[in-house]
Amino acid sequence: MLVEVVCGNNSLVIDVPEDVSEVLPFTSELIRWKEEVYFSTPYVAKLDVLKAHTQVIAGKVYYWPPEKAFCIFYGFSEPYSEVYLLGDYIGPLTSARRVGVGSVRVVNHVISNGLRDIVSTLSRLGYAAATPLDGGSRVVTASKYVGGIRIAFTIINEDFGTYIESDSLYLYTNSYNDVKTTYKLKSRLKSLASTARIDLNEDNYICLTAITKHVSNLDYVIRELENAYRYVFRELTTP
Repeated sequence: MLVEVVCGNNSLVIDVPEDVSEVLPFTSELIRWKEEVYFSTPYVAKLDVLKAHTQVIAGKVYYWPPEKAFCIFYGFSEPYSEVYLLGDYIGPLTSARRVGVGSVRVVNHVISNGLRDIVSTLSRLGYAAATPLDGGSRVVTASKYVGGIRIAFTIINEDFGTYIESDSLYLYTNSYNDVKTTYKLKSRLKSLASTARIDLNEDNYICLTAITKHVSNLDYVIRELENAYRYVFRELTTP
C-alpha cells in the first residue's frame, strides 16, 4: 500500500505491506542520519518472514527494530545495525535528500485526481508512481529498476506544458573535472536524444530534464529520458 510521510509543505511516498494501514494515521519525527531519513512507528513488523540486512539498496524502505522505525536510504551510507527490507520509496532520491526533518504526519496516500492520467502512463511503462507534495503542490514522482539501475523522475504539470526532472547525478562545482565531464556528456547526449538534456536542478546537481507541451507525448519523452539516464549513469560509473 502507498503511505505518505508529510513534513510541512513536502512529502515522501513509500510502498509498504498492507497491514501498515492498521496503524494509520500517526505522527512521528523525521530524523536524518548520514544519507538516510527514518521515523519511529507504532507498527510491529513480522521479522520471522523478513530478511535481515547489513547492506542496503538506496531507494528501498527498511524496518529498524530498536525504534520500530521505517528507514529510507538515499545514498551510500549503511545501517547502524541490522534492518529488514520492508518496501520501496517512490521517486527521486533527490527528494529524500532535500526533505526537511522534524514533525511528520504519516497517512494513507491517495493519487491526486488531476494527475491520474500521468500516473496511468507511468504505470503502463512499468514505473511505481505517486503524487506527493512539493512546496505545497501535488507533483508526480516515479521510479523503477532497469538492469540494476534505479531510474526516477519528478513530473510537474503546468499550464504551459509538462516538465520532467530525473534524479540527481552529481554535485556540480564548476571545477575543471566537472566542466570537462559535463561538457562531454552534454555534447554526447545531443546526438543521442531529441528531448532529454543535461541540466542543473535547483540544488546545483547535474540531472536530466525534458519538457513537452502535450501530455500525449509523455510516453515517448519518458522512454527517451530512461534510455538517456541509463547511458549517462554507465558513463559515470564504468571504469
